[in-house]
Amino acid sequence: MGILILTLVAAILGGSLTWLVIGDRFPLDDDIKLPATTHVLIYSGILVIPVFLLVFFGLG
Repeated sequence: MGILILTLVAAILGGSLTWLVIGDRFPLDDDIKLPATTHVLIYSGILVIPVFLLVFFGLG
């Protein structure tokens, strides 16, 4: 259970940092951009599996 919580917190922090670096570039060829919270959630969702694998196999 602790690994899952650590993974979610690390993924949210990673998603926030990714949003700070990449910003709100998506969707690419559209003038109307998605809100910042949507971007952070998308980036965090993308990072959940890699962070989990890193925590589970890399640190364990």
